[in-house]
Amino acid sequence: MSRDLGAFSATLDLSLGAAGPLAGLAFVVKENIDVEGLVSTNGHPEFAASHMAARANAPVVEALLAAGATLVGKTHMDEMAYSLMGANAHYGTPVNGRAPDRHPGGSSSGSAAVVAAGLADFALGTDTAGSCRAPASFCGVFGFRPSHDALSLAGIVPLAPSFDVVGFFARDAATLAKVGDILLPQDPDRRPLAQGLVLADVFADCPQAEGARFVAAMTALAPELPMREVALDASFWPQALTHFRNYQAFEAWRSHGAWIEQRRPGFGPGIGERFAYAATVTQAQRLEAEAFREEARPKIEALLGEDGLLVLPTTPFFAPRLDESAEALDAKRYQMFRLFLIASFFGLPQVSLPLASDPPLGLSLIGRRGTDRALLALASGLAPRVCGLAEAGPSF
Repeated sequence: MSRDLGAFSATLDLSLGAAGPLAGLAFVVKENIDVEGLVSTNGHPEFAASHMAARANAPVVEALLAAGATLVGKTHMDEMAYSLMGANAHYGTPVNGRAPDRHPGGSSSGSAAVVAAGLADFALGTDTAGSCRAPASFCGVFGFRPSHDALSLAGIVPLAPSFDVVGFFARDAATLAKVGDILLPQDPDRRPLAQGLVLADVFADCPQAEGARFVAAMTALAPELPMREVALDASFWPQALTHFRNYQAFEAWRSHGAWIEQRRPGFGPGIGERFAYAATVTQAQRLEAEAFREEARPKIEALLGEDGLLVLPTTPFFAPRLDESAEALDAKRYQMFRLFLIASFFGLPQVSLPLASDPPLGLSLIGRRGTDRALLALASGLAPRVCGLAEAGPSF
């Protein structure tokens, strides 16, 4: 196995020499995040060929450098950030060091793979509809999606700005929290996160082996995090899936449609079809989706209440095997959407904890918007009960 896992698009050694809280830590960034002097490829060679090198580091990169961290590379990603499995028809699929016969998850595939293999201490990715959470679960690392608008998106290639965030990965909760301390604003919502709200219906959809892992993890967490079952109305899920898909697609076409029509790039499996669908979504459909979100938002806030956080699988299944059919992978992609859309659609923070499981699997906590630091602190306290693989190091 190649030591770099086929995950690096560029190797670097950039440091400001700062003696800050991240001194001695190495990090990588996804290929849609600007680094001065490099072209952000956005996972596509034609995109790279038609765009200029970045004139400055993205603010999130600059903040990490100023805190003493060393940038050691940029990493491959799914094309245009519009997929969840980690495969790229142009640059290949980064190797999942925890499970080399399985997909690493995407679109922040290379970032998660590098962290899982111990080639960097932490990594930046982006997440629109699960692009940090899927690879965190599949690669067995901690992954965090912050509240929408918590971090600057300057210097980030957009996909769907109403849902895009910069997220990050680490092998241990303490490092994840250190990165959060540098990047995140203070929590505007200071109410506690003390009550686990279990969406039982989404656990019911998990295969037997994965379901058993989740039951064991939640049993281990119960002494520290009281839990009770909650449910969303059955009609919520199909409506939310339809409206989120349309909203995301509308914005994806607004972000890249003119470039696609001008350059006519070749896309790998699934990507071209998604953009073709995106081209058909109307302004009326986007407005319907926005209206649904605004109507549903108070219901989600009421569900969370004064001190609640949602507990659910990060992904309902282990990482798919590399030889699974395109049809099976597409079905799993839509199955994951059901879990990812709550945080994405409503701008909520979500942290994925790697379970003591082989293959890897992630359990997630979703907090109220604006409780990012509290959520990371809670994850740090709970991690020792469920995260055996997180401390085990790479498997090769």
